[in-house]
Amino acid sequence: MNEQIYYTKNLPFYGKYDVIVVGGGPAGVCAAISAGRLGLKVLLAEATGMLGGMATAGLVQPFMTVYDRDGDEPTVGGIYREIIERLDEFSAVVYPEETDSPSIYTSFIKKYHRHVTPFHSYMLQVVLDKMVQEANVEVMLYTRFSDCICEDEHIKYLVLSALEGLISVSGEIIIDCTGNADVAAASGVYTYKGDEESGVPQPATLMFEVGNAEYQKSERPTLPVKAYRTPRKGVYSVNHYHVYSVDATNSKSMSDAHRCARLQVLDAYRVLREETPGFENCELFQVASVLGVRESRHIDGVYKITVDDIAKGTKHSDRIAVYVFGMDVHSRNKNETGNFKIEVAKRYYIPYRSMLPKRVNNLLVAGKTISCESQAAGGLRCMPCAMAMGQAAGPAAFLSVNTKKTVNEIDISMLQSILKENKAILD
Repeated sequence: MNEQIYYTKNLPFYGKYDVIVVGGGPAGVCAAISAGRLGLKVLLAEATGMLGGMATAGLVQPFMTVYDRDGDEPTVGGIYREIIERLDEFSAVVYPEETDSPSIYTSFIKKYHRHVTPFHSYMLQVVLDKMVQEANVEVMLYTRFSDCICEDEHIKYLVLSALEGLISVSGEIIIDCTGNADVAAASGVYTYKGDEESGVPQPATLMFEVGNAEYQKSERPTLPVKAYRTPRKGVYSVNHYHVYSVDATNSKSMSDAHRCARLQVLDAYRVLREETPGFENCELFQVASVLGVRESRHIDGVYKITVDDIAKGTKHSDRIAVYVFGMDVHSRNKNETGNFKIEVAKRYYIPYRSMLPKRVNNLLVAGKTISCESQAAGGLRCMPCAMAMGQAAGPAAFLSVNTKKTVNEIDISMLQSILKENKAILD
């Protein structure tokens, strides 16, 4: 695309907010809820027609482990825990303390897959709708980030593509939860993709669900297809094949990958029916509307989380979350074996500085695109970890707005105090 045109247009100004959260996935909803509960005027913009991101539109489940490496103690509380308690009101979840590995709910890998959380994806949509409404968050679905206008390392306006057309909005603090670091990249923050040497990201997967199925044993077999029992009897979530070298920031790459993944779904479904005991009469229940992307851009942040941090459990003084999942790096090409090659600490910690991009003073980034090494991202990309980061971004924005300081200058001890008051786990 070398040819260019010049385009100018006056955009309607939609409104001014304390906080604008871009992206309504696991990180974004928790960021919006936590900011709204602190009394801030919050706008949450989401590109699809539902909140929840990969957990709903992407059908990714279960929520991966929220316990330490050995399965002894929880690592994620706060809004994540509240969400699963709300799901329990609809009998739409299995609590993590009730699951272990290997089992029908988990992988055959015992370590790192202990205490996962199966859930009902549609009921999660309903729960999230209710929670953002209670927090007085203004939600705009079907609204995609397009661009931003910056001045002196400060984002003055966001340009959003709404159903009405392009609109502009302004916010004191912007929280990028797009999963692609779209706002960060557009604002001039340096970003990088995939593996540091090759630039190749982890592969993508299209999730789907089957019904009328049941393994004949309490432990799922290693082969032939990765199927995980949901809270609904006979309904399994399937996470199987890979699409390689997908650039999640490129429409053609994503289009080609999604078409390939749809054919993979049919093949996996065939293998389930023909080769998997208990699945002979299974039916294709639903297929995710969006492709599951494990890795996209990472920001250049004030601090880059390293593989060594994850392996040794570096206890950062500015930690805002605790998590433990193995550095699960799926093979970057079909000729390699991947996954858990490096041992992790019993617990590891997410520093606030990794959410702070360089060069922009009113932007926070939460979710899998934070500043970290690609291998380390294999352990940080899971949805409960994103929720914990999102919960931290909300009060960080609150402190910035209330004290008139930049997000880089806020009092970390005050941020940690607010998080602990709201049942987040930091130690």
